[in-house]
Amino acid sequence: MNRLLQELQKILSKNDACVVLRGNEITGAVKIIPGRNIVSDAGDVWYAQVACGQVPTNTFANLYLATAGPVTPTKGDNYSDFTVVAGSSKAKTAGYPQSPDADADNTGDGNDVVSWKFEYTTSDGPFTAITHSFIAAAGASGIDPILNSYKWGAPWDKDASTSAKIFANHTMNGV
Repeated sequence: MNRLLQELQKILSKNDACVVLRGNEITGAVKIIPGRNIVSDAGDVWYAQVACGQVPTNTFANLYLATAGPVTPTKGDNYSDFTVVAGSSKAKTAGYPQSPDADADNTGDGNDVVSWKFEYTTSDGPFTAITHSFIAAAGASGIDPILNSYKWGAPWDKDASTSAKIFANHTMNGV
């Protein structure tokens, strides 16, 4: 079992986003779905402004779930590139973003990684066939900018007996 866990961690460490689905509280079933995310052009500006202590142009704070989006997310994507699920907007968890992340469920954490966390309870949703997610301002619409976007490794569902934690990890590459 330990070897299997090590292999799973190795696979997940190559992904910079993950969703942790916790099913029935009695069985404790956990499903982890990895994803790849890209910081958008507007996200690059946000990180630069925050690093310099400036008030960011955009107030990125909410995660949106989508049932469709770009085959390959790009730096130029915006809200209109996704089919957003009604009612899926979720504010970031208090204390986030942070580095390093204190949540042990975040397999993409590191000393030079900025982690964002969003938590959906069993009363949120249900959401089905989620293929993409992105971070944008609360109340975003139209061609509003996004911080980043991710395409999940496989579509996933969150029903009334499942909670979800979603992590987006951005490694500061020093480029």
